[in-house]
Amino acid sequence: MHQARAALIIAATRRTLVTYGELGMALGMRGVDLRNQLGLILDDVSGDCEARGEKGSLAALVVNQETGEPGTGWRKGDRDWPREVRKVFQQWSPR
Repeated sequence: MHQARAALIIAATRRTLVTYGELGMALGMRGVDLRNQLGLILDDVSGDCEARGEKGSLAALVVNQETGEPGTGWRKGDRDWPREVRKVFQQWSPR
């Protein structure tokens, strides 16, 4: 979880999104491991962001490479994804 958080903080300071594959590469994960584990890692990252009182969840920065859309947790969840991404960018890269 700490490696994922660090990679996502770098993306946030650059105001960029990260694909699941890119984050997986940063964590040394691919294939089945990536598919089975990354969702759990992103849940942990979100919980950590909330526990730290951060404005938004760093997990919002992770998108599908082909569609550019967030995962199903964001599409079916109660948080507005674009707003969450803006919060993260404001937290880590204020302009």
